[in-house]
Amino acid sequence: MYKIKPIVTAISFAMASSLSPVIAQEKTEDETVNDSEIEVISVMATKRAQSIQEVPISVVAFSGEDMVKSGIEEVADLGAFTPNLYVSKSSMQVSQTIGIRGVGTSSNAALEPSVATYIDGVYMPRPGALLGSFTDIEMVEVLRGPQGTLFGRNASIGVVNIRSKSPELGENYTDISMGVGNFGALDTAITANASLTNNLAVRGNLNYSADDGYGENLYDGNDKLGENDSSLARLSFLYQASDDFNALVKFDYQKLNGTGSPIEVLPESATPERLQVLNYLGAVPDLSGIDGVVNQVHDDSMESSQWGTMLEMNWNNLLTDYSIKSITSYRDWSNNTLEGDITRLPLDLAARQSDYSSRSFSQELQFISPIGETYDYITGVYFSKESYSIDQTFHLGAAFCPVGVGASLAGMPPALIQATITACLAMPQENATPAAFSQTTESLAAFYQGTWHLNDKLDITAGIRYTDDSKSADMLVAPTNLVAGALLAGAEDHQLSFDDSQVTWLLNSKYQFDQDLMMFATVSTGFKSGGFNSVMTQGGLTADERTIDSEEVINYEIGARSTLFEGVMTTNATLYRTEIDNFQDRSFKGLNFITSNVGKLRQQGLELEMNVYPTDELTLRASYAYLDSAFLDYKDATNLPGIPGPQDLTGTPNNRSPKNQLSAFAEYADTFSSANLGWYARIESNWQDDSNVGSTTNNNPQDIQEAFALTNIRLGLLGSNEDWSVQLYAENVTNESYCQNTFNQPFGDQFGTVSNGGTLIRCVMGTPRTFGLRASYHFE
Repeated sequence: MYKIKPIVTAISFAMASSLSPVIAQEKTEDETVNDSEIEVISVMATKRAQSIQEVPISVVAFSGEDMVKSGIEEVADLGAFTPNLYVSKSSMQVSQTIGIRGVGTSSNAALEPSVATYIDGVYMPRPGALLGSFTDIEMVEVLRGPQGTLFGRNASIGVVNIRSKSPELGENYTDISMGVGNFGALDTAITANASLTNNLAVRGNLNYSADDGYGENLYDGNDKLGENDSSLARLSFLYQASDDFNALVKFDYQKLNGTGSPIEVLPESATPERLQVLNYLGAVPDLSGIDGVVNQVHDDSMESSQWGTMLEMNWNNLLTDYSIKSITSYRDWSNNTLEGDITRLPLDLAARQSDYSSRSFSQELQFISPIGETYDYITGVYFSKESYSIDQTFHLGAAFCPVGVGASLAGMPPALIQATITACLAMPQENATPAAFSQTTESLAAFYQGTWHLNDKLDITAGIRYTDDSKSADMLVAPTNLVAGALLAGAEDHQLSFDDSQVTWLLNSKYQFDQDLMMFATVSTGFKSGGFNSVMTQGGLTADERTIDSEEVINYEIGARSTLFEGVMTTNATLYRTEIDNFQDRSFKGLNFITSNVGKLRQQGLELEMNVYPTDELTLRASYAYLDSAFLDYKDATNLPGIPGPQDLTGTPNNRSPKNQLSAFAEYADTFSSANLGWYARIESNWQDDSNVGSTTNNNPQDIQEAFALTNIRLGLLGSNEDWSVQLYAENVTNESYCQNTFNQPFGDQFGTVSNGGTLIRCVMGTPRTFGLRASYHFE
């Protein structure tokens, strides 16, 4: 049963009666009834274009226009506008985590994601490949809850569905834009669309963005800590042979460079007893707070590049209005990351180098029935293959052998310590612990989903999908420095295999009381594929410890979609309960995270979206999420730092599961009649309750990020025909300091930072206050 507190329920219904849901929308002339009516956009949540108010799924969508106006420039920005969606980065930029309803997976290992990400209908196996900026985007949809029937494997918690803009026939224009801001921010883009013939169009987009970072390192005087730059190119062609056939092909290339976010120390975790050894070594990090200032070796660098192509072909009007869609894709992604120094101390101890490479191919065929009959359906087959590799090693610094090894052997006979240090120095210092992981994954699936329209009010939908996954991998760790290997990476040589087949299904009923009210109930399942731990670890792992079973998910939802006051307001609500068996969770071992199946997790709550136009000029949006999280079974969890043995976390919440989240914005738009110019003023705010943002699930109170709010303000000016625009913006205007991720101080045991069930806590700093100017111009 749901355990939603009465006061929360009361607040939710009070909000529902006074506001309207947060749903991205755009106005269209053919749907407008009055000037202030809300017109919802079409989404592809069911792989058919449908009004978002007709879709029996908890979905939030953003049009390209909304994203530009709201300053949504990358995947990470979506979380500020979508309660129950979070995107965070760790000390390694490539370790981007996308989570929904408090569940997500870090992407730097070979683990599968909990949230499937699609770009132009193509599954992206590595979320780390989504680090680049959003540009020339048509739509982004966030589907909350399992989507295992139509979207398949690794959509066990939800889907982020991204659609870039396609060429437009009969249109010839060019758009240019530029933005500048504090911290050296620069963003430029140019997009051109050309109709080459009556049935052939081309579209191209170029984008470059850069910033100087917002950190300062007292250790080496670097005041551009965290600088980044990104280059992106897209080219697409649309061929409309006839009403019965069209083909769309897209190419993209992207390159990113970065130096890593500031990794701070939470000052309250730096108690005197935890700093004794560091004081003795003269290696105390900066303790001034979450302000972007650090004092440590920080020689991080990241180079990421990818290119991909997709071909979509549509055959329409087959066998009396049936359609066939084919989507073929290939993507090549590589990432080279250097973390120096892994301890984040003013010590040259060791740098970790990680090289990632993914090459993936996919093919999907869909057979789509016409709509308007008593029964309609979509069925298809899907195949994908990915080759993924991780090459990782440690390069030892000048302090590793005399300081790191010495600290690790504290209390041992001095002669033994000195002999071990001497042996360490005599062995290779570069590439001291080479590890190579390579994996091949093949996935084959068939799916079917149909809807019975029993009458003009009641629809029943049922779907089923069969998926067969096969994985094989090699793991080799062969330290060249045996002393470093004993501390950092145990020797291993494994040949691994994993095979699994799963049936996922959906059953949904939807009742349309009238044109303004729809209610639905859904039971659906999903699964997150198993696989392998892919990184080297202290002491090494056995083949069984490296292998992880699949997660299995069942989800229950009831919801309502309503339109009020002749289309001026919409109010949408979804109640859900999700249970995850064989939950994949990770624990911290040495300097890496190890994942295993730990038990059963339950996430349940309420999602409420509201949107209203009180007048022609004023737009109000609000979105609220309540989340009740608890492990139903987790008896062998990682204990608190320094406390031996496991602990029982049954009944405690999962990390990144804040009880309450609220997002809202208000916009007033009007014109200067004398100058025939448009203008708008906009304020956005996102509030989040207390949440454990730790990288290890151990219920450590040190990892609690207290409740905070981020507020943005935007002022815009538009040309008479909206052919140009200028926007002034300020984001995080109150300069709120917060951690988007925390983790224990590496080598904490060796450096004495562990005591009384706590340790020195590291914080990946959230973005501080930013401000700037953006301008765009449209040429025809």
